[in-house]
Amino acid sequence: MSIFDEIVAARNVGVPVVLATVVESLGSAPREAGAKMLIKADGSISGTVGGGAIEKRVMEEALQLLPKGGAKLLHYDLGKDLGMSCGGQMTVFLEPLVPALRLIIFGAGHIGTALSQIGKLLGFTVWVIDNRREYATPERLPFADKVIAKEYAEVFAELPFDENTYAVLVTHKHAHDQEILEHCVRQKFCYLGMIGSRNKVAKAFARLREIGIDEGTIGHVHAPIGMEIGANTPAEIAVAIAAELVAVKAGMAVKRAKATESAKEPM
Repeated sequence: MSIFDEIVAARNVGVPVVLATVVESLGSAPREAGAKMLIKADGSISGTVGGGAIEKRVMEEALQLLPKGGAKLLHYDLGKDLGMSCGGQMTVFLEPLVPALRLIIFGAGHIGTALSQIGKLLGFTVWVIDNRREYATPERLPFADKVIAKEYAEVFAELPFDENTYAVLVTHKHAHDQEILEHCVRQKFCYLGMIGSRNKVAKAFARLREIGIDEGTIGHVHAPIGMEIGANTPAEIAVAIAAELVAVKAGMAVKRAKATESAKEPM
């Protein structure tokens, strides 16, 4: 697997990495310009920028960048700065590659389908899951990066939840949304939202309290889902949800949609 394949793989599973690239090499430096090395959070590497002291120093600098981000340019006189007998000079550019934000849409009906397209335009890696095989197909969801046709409980173990995960619950049955909500609320996430009427949301939250979910966690669930923009059609509701995702990503206060006394479940 090439370094670029590894970058894609790390991005898909939400693992941050740092790409180190030699941008200048003078004298008898061990690697020429263009040499690359990928550094992972556990200290493992792919590729090389020269081995020995230079590689050790680059790894140390890369691992310091991972939690705070920001690119960095390193310049070393290999003999004077690092005591390397080969001498020469090297300049290495460190570029943290932060995982893409992941949007997991539970429900491949009209709203989920529209949201998958909007989410992709917003730069999310989009996963769509539905237990109806006729709905969860690549042909219906051409903008999704991954489409899964399984019972929801069967897919929970393979879902990568972390601080970069945005989860949207728009299935075709209240019971499915409740099952998914009870799983998702126990995971790490940046955003968790569920569609529903005032009555549905109240019952869902009451159930969360019954199973021991604290009020602080429940307060992070966006339900009813979406910004208040007067949305009615599936496409408009998808836009309202997308607007809320953007607001959360930007760290802005969210004016949520108003719950209605009753609402049909999405198709």
